[in-house]
Amino acid sequence: MKESREEGIHVSIGPPIPFGGEKDRDLLVAAALSAPAGTHDPVDLALLSTASHKEDLRHYQQIAYTPPDPQFKRSITRIRHLDTGREETIARGDLESVLYLCRADEATRYQAGLKAGLHEVNGFRVLGVAHSLGPKADGSEQWDFMGFVPLKATRRKAGRKETPNAFRYVAVWDWQLRLLHWAAFITILVLCLTGWLIGSGRLAYAGTTEDPYFIGYLRLVHFTAGWLLVSMGVLRIAGLFVASTKYQHWRALFPISLKDLKDLFRVGKNYLLCIFEHGPHYIGHNPLQQVAYTGIYLMSLLAILTGFCLYAAYDANNWYFSVFFWLNSLIGIQYVRLIHLFMMWVFLAFIPIHVYLAIRADTVEREGSISSIFSGGRWCRKGTRFEDE
Repeated sequence: MKESREEGIHVSIGPPIPFGGEKDRDLLVAAALSAPAGTHDPVDLALLSTASHKEDLRHYQQIAYTPPDPQFKRSITRIRHLDTGREETIARGDLESVLYLCRADEATRYQAGLKAGLHEVNGFRVLGVAHSLGPKADGSEQWDFMGFVPLKATRRKAGRKETPNAFRYVAVWDWQLRLLHWAAFITILVLCLTGWLIGSGRLAYAGTTEDPYFIGYLRLVHFTAGWLLVSMGVLRIAGLFVASTKYQHWRALFPISLKDLKDLFRVGKNYLLCIFEHGPHYIGHNPLQQVAYTGIYLMSLLAILTGFCLYAAYDANNWYFSVFFWLNSLIGIQYVRLIHLFMMWVFLAFIPIHVYLAIRADTVEREGSISSIFSGGRWCRKGTRFEDE
């Protein structure tokens, strides 16, 4: 972070953000050289002062300058390298205008906008920079996006107490939901492990050489974990109606409005990396998460139902047999086992996908979606419009 004081104005220059393999020094020098000759603007003077520490600017000559206009919001400067005689044209100004001039692809636009947003929430404005080494064969200019330089100008240096916070804390998940989340996670892992051992037979029956009741212990652990999951499911369903925040309410599990359905496709395209744009922001679950979590809840109910049907087959005299054995009679107990096994693989596939998407959202959006399941809240950028607020 570089600071310069010109005419009572403090100018802070953040670390340059290069693109396309450019170097920080080249980006900063280009931004400084495209300032108009004889400028007294504090920002231009700060850029020139900072760049002069990186390279001797006396080796360059400005031969033409076109100031920015209200439509394009970018300036065009023609400079000559005195050592080599090579000429170069530099465009500098509004980031979107510079990206449009370079005909940047969607990936570059997305990354540039994302990185610029991270600086803007801290009070910086970004100065986009591009350069052209000459016209193409058809006479048109070929512009290459170099990156941007974060800038902040204030009348006086702000103290720590006067600097506004860029984020605000929003309580999202209460302690009961967080406890159920982690308890369900551990219980499902236990169910998958014991169910796989019971179903596969190899490792399970290997334990019978020393303990003939080894399978019985596995079943006991499996059944106990199953009943714990049922109990947590009952508490979770009750929590949908007595939730302490609206982000935990049953309405937050379904994209019921037309706007939510449109956002569902936008978020889906972003998650699949098919497009590069800023998707809609949600404090709670976005529409794709709503569909995914609702689906996994329904899968859990199917796993519990088939588990009860298999459990009922062990005792024909128990009332469980008359209540739950009907599915075994309807489709066959082997198909019930197959569905129950398939649900296990659904959970095992969902867990890494869930972790990946949570990490991706936290990395891209930087709003604390991962830490919220530990702390119960999220740090949301001030000024960001949230669809569910």
